[in-house]
Amino acid sequence: METPLSRGSDTPTPAERRWATTLLGLVTGMLLGVILMPGVSLERTLYLALHGICAQSHNLISGGIQLPLCARDSGMYLSELATLGVIAGRGRGHAGRLPPLPISLVILGLFLLMAADGINSTLDELGMATAYAPRTDLRLLTGMGAGIGLALVVQLVLNTALRRDVDDHLRALGSWRELGMVLAVNGLIVAALAADIPLLAIPLALLVTVGVVGNLTVVMLLFPSLALGLAGRVTRMSQLAHPAVIGLVLALTFILALARYRIGMEIGGYLPMPIVP
Repeated sequence: METPLSRGSDTPTPAERRWATTLLGLVTGMLLGVILMPGVSLERTLYLALHGICAQSHNLISGGIQLPLCARDSGMYLSELATLGVIAGRGRGHAGRLPPLPISLVILGLFLLMAADGINSTLDELGMATAYAPRTDLRLLTGMGAGIGLALVVQLVLNTALRRDVDDHLRALGSWRELGMVLAVNGLIVAALAADIPLLAIPLALLVTVGVVGNLTVVMLLFPSLALGLAGRVTRMSQLAHPAVIGLVLALTFILALARYRIGMEIGGYLPMPIVP
């Protein structure tokens, strides 16, 4: 399966292997730490770890498990991962162009729907007149629509900034069929949440966390990648292992600092105390 920046058959250097092993160790340690946190449920661990990312109101609950972010953000990150998966599965990981204009306009429209729903929800929370009563399912669905566009942005930024063999003639999503595949995967995610089964809800909660950490890691790794002279030179994933380690450490530090700041504000009485699962 081809993913962004994964093409190229050059053998990884010893240094790249060492950094890749370090990255694998960090990710494995992080997952084990989250899953096996003594005396704290996985649900609570994820909630507190992502406490500074959003207000964590209107969270989805499936199978008795509360997802760590609000419905809108959960939908956005789950849809982003689904979209990147479809792009990779269709062999478009090295694409350097947006989808055709009609498809791009539909994706833009989905983002605007999320923005409109967010404004409507904010007006309701402020006690002002709204176009319709806010609903958690609409928050989820509009967030998923925006997640498609977020995935395209992430891929194109990575490819154009770092990739040597980016194909400027290849589109990330090239047809209505491929957009339909993304929507179908999103439909399966909605069905999994609606099934109300812990066995399905727990992986989805973890995937929401992966989406948050992954996005921040991508942002953070761009700077060390450029500093290491990788701009327009990447042909294999192992070349990104070194900046990815730096990016992951910075992303985790940022996430935990935000969580600590918000908890401090709540303890100090500046924010309402959360309803911790």
